[in-house]
Amino acid sequence: MTDAKQIDRLKKAFRVASAAWDRSAERTVPGEVACRAGCFGCCVGLFDISIPEAMLVREGVARLSGPDRDDVLRRARRIVEGTADAFPGDAASGLLDPERSEEADDDYFAVVADRACPMLELPSGRCRIYEERPITCRTYGFAWATDGAVFHPPCGLNLPGASAERQLETSIDLGSLDQAEDVAEALALELGLEPDRETTIPHAVLGTAFGSRPG
Repeated sequence: MTDAKQIDRLKKAFRVASAAWDRSAERTVPGEVACRAGCFGCCVGLFDISIPEAMLVREGVARLSGPDRDDVLRRARRIVEGTADAFPGDAASGLLDPERSEEADDDYFAVVADRACPMLELPSGRCRIYEERPITCRTYGFAWATDGAVFHPPCGLNLPGASAERQLETSIDLGSLDQAEDVAEALALELGLEPDRETTIPHAVLGTAFGSRPG
């Protein structure tokens, strides 16, 4: 299991992603960014996360109050059990199969596209583990770019009608996140985990590969 020092290393590394989002926001003008407290469209639909991100998610769940933690566990269980047949991996361990096909991957994430993240608190729309949230959560909203080209568009609510050039001007360069990824990979190796293995947020909470259930 991760200790306090390792968790602190992860949090510091992932703040690089948060800072990248802030730099993109600084390049916008009023009316271009809809992101605000309580806006949670980006919290609907699952995505894959790395093993170190999973450990940080579990740390966030473990520090929640009893009622919040119970609600997270209940909602995570409903997702994991309800989609087990489609999960391209071992649903009990929580690990996605590294050899899974792209088709199987796409099929599963299509199934869970309408599932709200268990960390989402309603009706407030806040993230219950905001300080421990994965990198995808920290960078969503603006376009993602690499090598000077956009490969993922911004949130549909942001930059309305913006040209491809404007999307690129305000994009997050994923190359700037190398530090966070390097720290995550190093931590995975320290923990005896395979750095290329992946999971999802609800599977990270319940999966046997990550130790005993939080709380």
